[in-house]
Amino acid sequence: MAIDYGWQNRTVIGSHSKDSNTFGLVDKTLPILTRESDALFLITRDQFFTVSTPQISNVLANFSKYTKYYDTVRLVANVMLIPGLLIAFGYLLRQIGVFDSVKILKDFLESNISDLLFGISIFSVFVLWHDYYKDKSHPVRLPKAEKIPLNDLEEIRNSGFKFGRYAHLEAINFVNELTLDIICRHTKKDRINTARILEELVGYPEIQEIFRRANIVIDNDILEKNDVTQGTLPEYQSTTIRSFIIYSLNEALLTSSLEIQPKHLLLALFNVFPVLSKILLSQNSSIDILREVVRYQSYEIQKKRSLSYFNPNIPYFRKGGIAGSWVYGYTFILNNFTKNINEHILKDRDIYGIGHDEEIENLVSVLGKISNKNALLIGEPGVGKSSIMLGIAQKINRGDVPQQLKDKRVLQFDINGLIAHSSKEKNIELLIEKSMKELENAGDVILFIDEMQELIPSKAGESGHSLAGILLPYILNSSFPIIGTVNYSDYKKYFYSSESLRQSFTNIEVNEISADDALQILETKISLLETNFGIYITFPALISAVELAQRYTKERKLPSSAVQLLESACSWAQSSGVSLLTEEHVSKVLSNQKGISIGSVNAQESTKLMKLEESMRARVIGQDSAIQALVEALKRAHTDIRNPNKPIGAFLFMGPTGVGKTHVAKV
Repeated sequence: MAIDYGWQNRTVIGSHSKDSNTFGLVDKTLPILTRESDALFLITRDQFFTVSTPQISNVLANFSKYTKYYDTVRLVANVMLIPGLLIAFGYLLRQIGVFDSVKILKDFLESNISDLLFGISIFSVFVLWHDYYKDKSHPVRLPKAEKIPLNDLEEIRNSGFKFGRYAHLEAINFVNELTLDIICRHTKKDRINTARILEELVGYPEIQEIFRRANIVIDNDILEKNDVTQGTLPEYQSTTIRSFIIYSLNEALLTSSLEIQPKHLLLALFNVFPVLSKILLSQNSSIDILREVVRYQSYEIQKKRSLSYFNPNIPYFRKGGIAGSWVYGYTFILNNFTKNINEHILKDRDIYGIGHDEEIENLVSVLGKISNKNALLIGEPGVGKSSIMLGIAQKINRGDVPQQLKDKRVLQFDINGLIAHSSKEKNIELLIEKSMKELENAGDVILFIDEMQELIPSKAGESGHSLAGILLPYILNSSFPIIGTVNYSDYKKYFYSSESLRQSFTNIEVNEISADDALQILETKISLLETNFGIYITFPALISAVELAQRYTKERKLPSSAVQLLESACSWAQSSGVSLLTEEHVSKVLSNQKGISIGSVNAQESTKLMKLEESMRARVIGQDSAIQALVEALKRAHTDIRNPNKPIGAFLFMGPTGVGKTHVAKV
């Protein structure tokens, strides 16, 4: 089953003809507009981007001068820094008496010339500092491309564009210097050489890393073998740079990047020229896989930037540097069998709650109420109920919650820790009573109980009765919010018998996430898995893990089923001496686990499928319609164009005796 990568409905590319003052939509085929009177623009949910011919002309005319100027400034500053460093070192040696016997050096260090050179070097330090931090102090960053509502898309298609509702941004401002440098160097005499640009881009180590992660091989030799040369890729007028920038901007927005980089220009070229898409197809890849790799790289970059020990948004600094226990109150007993999730994920760079935005919003609204603040997350095993609480804690750490939830602590209750601690205290009733008092007195606390059915006996005589009997009154009448998780079967077993327990919680159903969201979760595991198992994970392996888990693992749902399959494949690769994990390895691992044959359609099978109808007609005469229906069902099954939860086909062959019903079924 093909993954919907979520690119749809995030951007809309349109064209404008100044001569006729008409607007149009750009869908699948990406045109290169050569006439100056024609222009492309791009719309997101909140912004629209344009790039004009004067802007391109200004860049082509002045960018090289700009870079030469700043290169010269950096060179001069670095040169002037050297005498200052030597003089500073000389001052240090003079203080310890090294130059007392060397009169010339001593006189030089005491002269006005040395003071002047040292002052110039100090000035050069400020110049270099300003040059280094000019982009960091006032960074120009692309906004996030949220999904455009379907009503707005329909309005655009039916009524046209209403630009007044969008913020206007200039696309040229988001192109980084390296991308501009590539474009300018390969634009000569008002002509842009796309073949030279592609040749340079393919040679970049960063681009080769994208290809490696996608498990494909593309270099200049491959391009030449596929007849991608200067003779086949056209040169364009410089006005067409506007089109390439808009298409590169589109790729940057779709991959959640902060600026337009050379890799986005490469993706734009692959989209514009069909011959490049064919190269991807010949290696069982696609532009979607390359985009997903680039999106993963953007995520990794932003993840590293987000972790800062001097981040003013982390709880320690938001409380003015006061320790958390001073603010919340000490919980000496409770600390023995609870875990502070806020602190646990504070230094974690991963994003939790992916694909559960709606459930998180519902949970935040329940927690923000004055009364009945308890919630129960109900869902099938593996859908990510626990990750929702981690997502809530992460939002609290960032301060991205309503005022009622600001600076809340999420404490996860550990029943096994309670039992272990109670063996020391002997009196479990008193222990629970004291811990609940601590919770009430501590203040802003959210108690999280994973697998809540463990606290609730299904019948009065069960072993959990004593614990439940002590805990349930506090749960039912708590002054602090309690969040629990349970699956559907346990909910029916344990909660249906207690009306008061059911009414104490607001039920929030947690559904299985989409394949695209599951893929994003697997991407967050790449660094950890590669470090732990010493292998390199390709994106086709990730995609295969999601698709195969969704199709064949019915006992657990996404994302847990895909994560477990990927971890199993990584473990198998390590033990088998495999350094590069591919989709074939993931299929092999699942085949071993399930005891079934799982594999992709190879060339021999493809030929057999193509000639299946012809061979069946040769053996069955006069039953063309029945054969056609059978063959189409088999082809859909082999190409995954069907619902994996339903059979390949259900056929009832009807007709008089002797027409060949049984024979068709046998063939």
